[in-house]
Amino acid sequence: MQLLPALPTGVNLDHVGLFADDLSHTARQYEALGFLLTPQSQHSRPPTPDAPISLRGTANRCAMLQQGYIELLGVVDPGLDTLGVPEALARYEGLHILAFGLRDADTEQARLKAAGFEPGRTILERRVDLPDGSDVARFIQVRPDASQLPEGRVFMLQHETPELVWQPRYLTHPNTAIALAETTVAVSNLDEAAARYERFLGCAAQAGPGYRLFTLTHGALRLVTPEYLHAVAPDARVPALPFPAACTVTVASLERAVTHLNAHAVPFQSCPGGIRIAPKNAGGMTLVFQESI
Repeated sequence: MQLLPALPTGVNLDHVGLFADDLSHTARQYEALGFLLTPQSQHSRPPTPDAPISLRGTANRCAMLQQGYIELLGVVDPGLDTLGVPEALARYEGLHILAFGLRDADTEQARLKAAGFEPGRTILERRVDLPDGSDVARFIQVRPDASQLPEGRVFMLQHETPELVWQPRYLTHPNTAIALAETTVAVSNLDEAAARYERFLGCAAQAGPGYRLFTLTHGALRLVTPEYLHAVAPDARVPALPFPAACTVTVASLERAVTHLNAHAVPFQSCPGGIRIAPKNAGGMTLVFQESI
């Protein structure tokens, strides 16, 4: 049996995405948490692979970090294709998207197919504001069949226009956030889920009591048992398993992050290495701030 490398080549934690019942409300929550958000941007994609790209009924606002980002996503036009977001929200409001960045969509699509997945490929677009107008950000999404990765909307993403997404004016936050460090997913069968993600990510997991940790080129994925999740995020309410429950963001100054939270009357609790914000104050997911080392 061929051993998997300790680290994958070019795979990273690109972003996580929250589905919001009310995008404006969740955006206000994240501004109170100290994030500078991008303007609202409506999604577009082809209804079928060979069809022209057209607007969808969803839009986002993002907290862009120096590494990775948090996407806040909601329905803005229910008369258009809402991409299954209302159905997902009927299950729970919170973290649904786990997106892993890649360097070359062709290479990763072939690797995933060889690893036993059935990856589809979609072109995505959304218009973004620029200081002197606007332009269209373009992405290639490589996504296995949902039944193979039921932990959420799990896919890989190649940015064709990263300069439009990571604009310097959106990378400085009042809470001093600098990187999306980790996302945590509770699963019912830890060993089975870890084996699937070893094939998906192309790297081996570090095993610990109640968790399996995948350290990527930047960022990490932590699969955990429900008991482990309750111990580290006691405010999390698990609607069903599997459940993407939490993410960790590194900040340059935990003191400044705390000062901002206090100024905006956002409650938090101390936790190992940082502070923890409950899901009701963070769009439905547990959010941890840890100071960068």
